[in-house]
Formats: sequence, structure tokens, C-alpha cells
Amino acid sequence: MFLSDIIMQSSRAALQLQLKDGSFPPGFNGPYHDPETSARNTAHWLITMLKAYEISSETRFEDSAWRAVEYLISPSVRPMNASFYCRKNPEKDLCNGLMGQAWIIEALAIAGMKLEDPQFFELARNVFMMHPFDHQAGLWRRVNVDGSYNSFDMTFNHQLWFAAVGALLSNSPKDPISLMIIKFLDCALESHLSIDRSGRIIHMIKSTRPSAKRNRIIESISFLRSSSSSHKQMADKEIGYHAFNMYAFAMLKQYMPEHPLWQSNKFLLTLEFINKAEFINGLENNLFGYFYNVSGIEAAYAIQSFRSFYSFSRPEEWWVLQQIQRCYDTDEKMMNRSTEDKATLSARLYEATRLEDMEVNIT
Repeated sequence: MFLSDIIMQSSRAALQLQLKDGSFPPGFNGPYHDPETSARNTAHWLITMLKAYEISSETRFEDSAWRAVEYLISPSVRPMNASFYCRKNPEKDLCNGLMGQAWIIEALAIAGMKLEDPQFFELARNVFMMHPFDHQAGLWRRVNVDGSYNSFDMTFNHQLWFAAVGALLSNSPKDPISLMIIKFLDCALESHLSIDRSGRIIHMIKSTRPSAKRNRIIESISFLRSSSSSHKQMADKEIGYHAFNMYAFAMLKQYMPEHPLWQSNKFLLTLEFINKAEFINGLENNLFGYFYNVSGIEAAYAIQSFRSFYSFSRPEEWWVLQQIQRCYDTDEKMMNRSTEDKATLSARLYEATRLEDMEVNIT
């Protein structure tokens, strides 16, 4: 069996789940247990349906994609003509930070290109540009569903993914979006990308103003983290998100291959971490790993994109097999095993659409 077969099997199964309004069933953001709207999973399946149509030329997949994208641009997803309504938890922002927006923007950008309809691409670009970018801080602010501005999103992977999907929207090197992304990558090289001594990416951005004093503070914080009872819990989370970060870096490298970040010692350490037992063993029974962040697929895409930069101990095929063997249900033809949030995990197969086709021997 090939990866393309799994994509096709899942796409056929998912056709039965799509509702009349074009949406797909929502999940609850895996281990976070935040009830979500249908926007996120519909965006994921939209990308997978477009890939299934590309593989097979079967019009039912193109029809499904059209229905999904029409749902994403409907008032139920963007009720106040501002950011997309992604999360229902009243104690948190309804836009799901930058990350919720990034997933919808990504799907609309790809739909605009593959369905050859510029309105989807332009909507994605407009919503991206609604988010204020602070050039001094090198970070984007969140925008609430009602259009009001919120604070900086200080979760590193949220900022990184927002930059990565922005790269899909850039028209030229002098495009305002390109200039924002370059500034973000410059700041990532200087400060925003923080790593543990092993190369593991730190989950939170520590400050918007890097300085020598800040570096001393971070060293103190790192010492406290290492002696804290919560350190292992955070380290496990960072292991579960490491490949998710590397996947976004791989997307950015495709559009900005000359940026100095890729050749930096700091970034090479993040690639080296993929080889380490701390990462490989740390993904086992990790709430944020294979069963939520599809780490096997994400590591494979990072290896595919950066194999000319670094020698990886395991090939892409090995990583994809780890993901599929743990999570793919051969009876239901969906990637929904070993998880509470079946709707979200199965939709995240979309991340495999960027991988080269390969043989996957499921046992």
C-alpha cells in the first residue's frame, strides 16, 4: 500500500461525513478539550479532497472541495466579517489565537490556487492582513471574531505557523507579507526561537525585546524549569510539538530558501533533535504526539525538506509508518485510532498531502 492509497481511502470515507452545508464534523482540539466549530476540520478536509481529486481526477472530490470552501466563506464561519470563528470555549478567544486563523487561511489559499478562483485567495490574504504586525517585536497580534485587536500570541508554534501560511499568500519578495515574514524569521534567529540544550524547541516566546539582560533572565528561568516539578510536563509537551514546528519551518523554507536561519547552529540543533532518543522515545504515549499532532507525518515532511542540510538517522518512510501503524484504522479507512478526538485526528491526515508518495507496509 502507498501513502496515496491511504489518502484516497480516507477521502472516500470522509465523503460520507460531509454535511449538506459543506462542513465536516468538528472536534474538541484533542487534549485541550476545547469544543470547536466545524471550521478547522472542514479546512483540513478541503485540502485532502483537493489532493484526492489531483490523484484520481474523480469529480466527487472536487465537488466536495467546492462545498467545503463555500462553507468556510459563509457567515457562520466569519459572522462579523473579521477573523474566523473557530473555538466555542467562552473562557478563551473564539478565534483560537493565530493558530485557528492559520489553518483556515492555509485551506483558502490552497483552494484559491487549485480551484482557480481568486476570491478564496484574496479572502485569505485580507484576513491575514487584518492581523497587526509589530515590526519592532517581530510578532503578530490576535484579532477577535468581532474585529477587535487582542494581545500578541506568545505561543511560538502559533506565530511560526501564521508566518508559514502567510508565505502561501505572498506575491513577490517586496510584498508586505514577505517583509513581515522575513522580519519574523530574523527575530526567530535572534531570539524568538528558543531551544533547550538538546535542541528541543521551547513552547513559549519569552519576550518581545531581546537583550543581554533578557538572556540572563532566560538562563535563570531555564534553571528553575529544570528544578521544577512541572518541567517534565512542559518537556513532554515540547516534544509533542517539535515536529509540528519543524513542519512549519519546512513550509517556510520552500518559499524563503535563502534565509540565514536554515544554516544557523541553533536551527541545525532543532534538526538534530529529530534523531535523538529523547524525541523518538518521548513521543510514545505523548498526548501531543502521534495521536494529536501527527508527529510521524510532520517529522517526515521536515526530513523531506531538510535532508540536504542534515543527515537523519531514519528516513521519511520510517516516520510515516510510525504514524500510520499507531493511528490508521484499516476497517474504517480513517486515521482515528487511539485518540479521544477522532474527528480532529482523522482530519489531520491533510498534513500528508505535502509528502512525496511512498510505500507504507501496514502490519
